[in-house]
Amino acid sequence: MKLRINCETCDARKINEENYKEFSQIKVYTEELIVDDRSKEVLNRLPFNIKAEEVRSKDLSEDGGKTININGIYEISPQSNVTEGTSITINGVLKVAPGSQEALKKFSRISVNGLILCPKSIAALLPFPGLTINGMTKAYPDNYTLMDNRYKLDKYFAMRAPENSGYFAANFIYDSEMAVDFAKMAEKNIKFSTDKAYIRKSHIETAIPLFNIEAEIAEIPDDCSVVVADQSEIDSSFIDANGESLYIIGNAHISAENKDMIGKIKSLIVEGNLTVDADCEQLLKEIYVKCNKLIISRGTTIEDVAIASIDRRTLEEAPGGITVRDCALLKIDKDVPAELITQKLRVRDCAKITCSSEQKAAVSAVSRDVAFIGSDNIKSLFGNLFGARSDEGYEEETPSAFEDDTKYINAEYYEL
Repeated sequence: MKLRINCETCDARKINEENYKEFSQIKVYTEELIVDDRSKEVLNRLPFNIKAEEVRSKDLSEDGGKTININGIYEISPQSNVTEGTSITINGVLKVAPGSQEALKKFSRISVNGLILCPKSIAALLPFPGLTINGMTKAYPDNYTLMDNRYKLDKYFAMRAPENSGYFAANFIYDSEMAVDFAKMAEKNIKFSTDKAYIRKSHIETAIPLFNIEAEIAEIPDDCSVVVADQSEIDSSFIDANGESLYIIGNAHISAENKDMIGKIKSLIVEGNLTVDADCEQLLKEIYVKCNKLIISRGTTIEDVAIASIDRRTLEEAPGGITVRDCALLKIDKDVPAELITQKLRVRDCAKITCSSEQKAAVSAVSRDVAFIGSDNIKSLFGNLFGARSDEGYEEETPSAFEDDTKYINAEYYEL
């Protein structure tokens, strides 16, 4: 029996030798391996083969803290109350407030898979020992207030913001209504810092001097309602809520059942992809439409699901074919002929498609922006993630490390 462990952090300090004697081979792939003197001796006696980016030696007695795993947003401020020696892994966003230098010293390790938002005084210290970043860092002036990543300016902002204040939004700031008073903000010496600013045409001259020179400026027509949404279906309720002149920051859809709504729209600006059913294509020519990309969807559309499946009967009975879009995993049954795939299937923006080796060429021909196409067996999946060929089918002619007698463990943090 063999064992394969894939993890971000592998803590070997509590390893029990008896638990691993049954394995003839143990492979560990990790970013960080934590050991002490005792565990080093145990690992050397057992058939371990370890690949690690970093090996840290630390006695358990030194580690008075705990391990925290965060999926989302985590904030560190001068008031943060954490145990000395705490180790934290963040899959998402780490927000660090000004003056948090002493709070950061309480952490034995900080691993960020995503984004760090911090003041420039903290950014100047990066990278410090114990910090690993798989992503990017955005720094803002220390005297600025950190706002939502996508911040909405409304008519009350100028009244509420104190004089000589600054505000930072990581992604963008948008001018939500005509009543936003940039003149008042200028009088109070209010400043903004962001990557992009969406400003109404009538506000441009007054607003631009308040933003950092690096910010990209997008001009919004005065009569447009601004909608921030990653996936919006434009139906009757959407138009009732937002009006007939729309500026959408994100992607938008118009399905066949909502094609009559197009006649109620005066102008439609989409800063993203606009996906419409084929029945809507002619109607769009009768209104003002602007978008990054217009996608015409024909037939049945499957989108925004974690796992989608296609079998032969479903594909044959779809007169206009099937489009699969924005799915994590698409599974195609082995009995779907390659010719049927070419004729009736379209795949866009999916992470992974599993299919047989006989189907792979046809699937590749009808797919765009797909990270992986191939077998769904465990050998191919882990081979693709850890460096083996990605073009393997269901059968392999040569043995690999991933044999049938191998157990697999996949985790962010694993304790031996």
